[in-house]
This record gives sequence, structure tokens and C-alpha cells, in this order.
Amino acid sequence: MKKILVTGATGNQGSATVYELLQNDFEVFALTRNPHSPEAELLKNAGATLIKGDLEDVDVLKEVFQKVDGLYLVLPGVWVSSKETDEKEAELGIQTIKLAEEYDLKFVLYSSVMASDKQDRFRPKFKFTLEKNLLQSKLQGAVIRPASFMENLLLPSFGLSDNKFINPLPEQTAISWITTKDIGTFARIIFQNYQDFNGKTIDFGGELFTPRQILELLEKKLNQPIEFVQVPLEMLYQQSETFAKLVEMVAEEGYGPIDYNFISSWLPKLTSFEEWLDDTGIEKIKSLQSSKDM
Repeated sequence: MKKILVTGATGNQGSATVYELLQNDFEVFALTRNPHSPEAELLKNAGATLIKGDLEDVDVLKEVFQKVDGLYLVLPGVWVSSKETDEKEAELGIQTIKLAEEYDLKFVLYSSVMASDKQDRFRPKFKFTLEKNLLQSKLQGAVIRPASFMENLLLPSFGLSDNKFINPLPEQTAISWITTKDIGTFARIIFQNYQDFNGKTIDFGGELFTPRQILELLEKKLNQPIEFVQVPLEMLYQQSETFAKLVEMVAEEGYGPIDYNFISSWLPKLTSFEEWLDDTGIEKIKSLQSSKDM
């Protein structure tokens, strides 16, 4: 298990996985639509082999699947989800898994999402569909379900560049958070020990924080007040019914327990929210605020 194809390679978790694998003597093939982007150039300079294309390019996948042992499967992100985008993602993922099976890859690690099984009630053809498809296939494989990315706070939808914290969740609902760097590290551990992880589904997350606790931490680290903006559920329904139903589900049930003992048996130390802010988060938030002021 030394040659890995990483899809979504220039995204946050994809690039974190590429760098982690490269630093641990894997040969990495990085799938990217634009091999000339700054992010892709950084991957190339680090030692990755860039593959131009995406998961819809079957001929590209057929060629690279003849060269690799394993696949880290990340589907393209969709920010305004719907029944149609869910179904397209599921079909694309199933097509990729079938192709991996045809070319007899040794191992496929699929990056899903926390509580994909619970979401199956109102998203009947989505990530949980892919999980079942992989684990019921002839392939050896595993599923990792990451919690909310700390890096997502840098997205425009959270409003921190405008000194706001735009929150869609009920303000006292605690959810788990994780850094994409830790996802990359755990993905590398799984590939190094793929036979031990075969058939497993791992909810992967760290500390629990409510939106109010995140706000307090941000204000402390930035040393400035931040406006808390609660997004009404009615507005969420206008933007995306599937996302609104997800928020309702989390508010009523939460995401479910994480097996921290299992995670720590393989990865003893996860990055805390405060560590992430001190290392990179606050600097990047200040950069966003500065660019907005220019």
C-alpha cells in the first residue's frame, strides 16, 4: 500500500492528506481540475504527481487506477444542497467505487460526513448510500466521517471577515470539531494499517463546542467583540431544504457519540480548537478582516 490516488486534492482535507502521505513515504497521485492553480503547484513541489481531471473523467480514472494501490475518495463539495445535488453525488461516487472494484484496488477510504446514517431519513440517496455501496462491494475499504472542519470558519458564510459570526445552529447545541490536518493524519494511519480498518466506519471528531462557546473563544483570541448573527430556520428552508432539515436533526438529536477511545488508540493527540486558532486560525481570520477593509 504505497501508491495512493487522492481526489479533491487541492481542497482542505484532500491537500492535508496528500502532504501527510508524502511525508510518510507514500507515492501520491493528486486529482485536480486545474494543475496550474497555486494549490496544485504546491502539491507538485511537495512531490505529488498531478492528474488533470475530475471524477467524471472515467478514462482518466481508468489510467490512474492501473498505477495505484489505494484511493482516498472525497466528493466535490456542494454549498447549496438539494435532492438533485445529493443524487448526482451518490451516482458519481458509486461509479467511482465500481471502477475501483473493476481495477481491483487494494483499499478505498471514503470520506463521508458525520451522521450520514441519520441523514438517510431525508437524504435517501446521499453519502450513506455510498458508504453502504463501498462496504458491500468486493473491495477492502473503510469510511471516515469527519466532524465540522475548524477551517470552515474561514468561509464567507460564517461572516468573520465582516466581524460577524453567522450561526445556523441553535446557539446552545454542541457539535464536534476537527482540523483537516488531523483528518489527513488519520487517513495516513488508516492506509498504513488498512487491514485493521477494513470494513470499519469511524466517526472522527474532537472537542464539542456550542456556537456561543466558539464566539467567546474567537472574541478572546481576537481581542475584539464579534456580532453574533442567528440565522432563522425559516431562512435556512428558503436557501436549502436539506440543510434546514440537517439543522433540525442536529438540534433534536445531536450527531451521536464518538468513540474517542478508539481514535486515541491510533492517534493519541488531536488538535484542540484553541491550538488551531493559535497556530493558523486567528492569523487567517485577521487576514480576511484586513483584506475586507482595503
